[in-house]
Amino acid sequence: MVKKIWSPLLGLCLCALQAHGAEYYQGLRSPRALAMGNTGVAAANDSYALSYNPAVLANTKKWWVDYAAWTVEGSNGLTALDVLPSIAQLTYPYVQETGLAEASRASFLLKADPHIRATAGLNFVAHLADEGLAVGANYLREVTIQGLNSNTVLYQRNDRITQTGFSLPLGQGSLILGVGFRQIDRRDASSDGTAVPSFPSTYQQGRAYDVGLLWRMANAARVTWGLVVQNYGSMDIGTTKAAEPQEVHGGVNLSLEFGIFKLVPTLDIRGLQTTRERENRIHAGVELGLFPNETGGNWLSLRAGSNEGYATSGAELNLANHGMILGASRYYEEIGTSTAKQQSSERILAYFSLGF
Repeated sequence: MVKKIWSPLLGLCLCALQAHGAEYYQGLRSPRALAMGNTGVAAANDSYALSYNPAVLANTKKWWVDYAAWTVEGSNGLTALDVLPSIAQLTYPYVQETGLAEASRASFLLKADPHIRATAGLNFVAHLADEGLAVGANYLREVTIQGLNSNTVLYQRNDRITQTGFSLPLGQGSLILGVGFRQIDRRDASSDGTAVPSFPSTYQQGRAYDVGLLWRMANAARVTWGLVVQNYGSMDIGTTKAAEPQEVHGGVNLSLEFGIFKLVPTLDIRGLQTTRERENRIHAGVELGLFPNETGGNWLSLRAGSNEGYATSGAELNLANHGMILGASRYYEEIGTSTAKQQSSERILAYFSLGF
């Protein structure tokens, strides 16, 4: 049975290396998922599961709170001295929401495809029953700064993102229903690059629901299929209609355990239904875990993947059953417009969280 399932999945993963498509904004992306090709519709099992499919909360084990969760990422060519002063701070809310400093603007726009992002906040997940009953929530602030249109435009965005949701077993737990709610309070600004953008004084708000399904097969490979409708009815933010349009995504993953090792290959097809120009965007990845722990993670995880044809990788230490997590991910993504294909610069992401 494992061989019969593994073969077509491996073939689909190899096809992903030839996939073409445009990646789009997605708030609170999981560092684990990014290292695995930004997959998660069926495979997510960490604090950011709600960003991919509320039904995958059923994949979590035990419960935890990340009361100090930080993520910082920068594109190739940017050093820690370039990134940290522009986007992070030591006092609440721990991200710099005033935008890029004037003194840093010129050097930032000299880089190739410059991009920095940071998030900080709280996460909560509780596994309530083995059949798949679970709840989760996130409150994080995210800051993104980018150079666009060959660095002729400096763009900055501040998001305050609240997510909550639950997974509910139907029957004995083979089929899981998930419902999630997302609110984004956003302010953004851009300039022609000759000056730092001026943020508006107020945030624009948008709300949307996600509805997902998870089908867990009772076999040795622990095959799981996922399907999710994200931003049901589309999300309007302020006066911007369909700022985050409704989309349908699908995914599948396996979970194979060999003593102290765990192997998780996974595949997502995004945009099965979408109003975006790109459809059927393919993401694939794999995780090799050493010493699985009680919260569904591993003491050490090594990851690799294909994010619409671009290589991704990462590693993570998960200590004291989610008590402290330290990791890094490396990825590229599609930034082309319309039918054009364009690879982003290399992006390096470091993350750290404390919890219980």
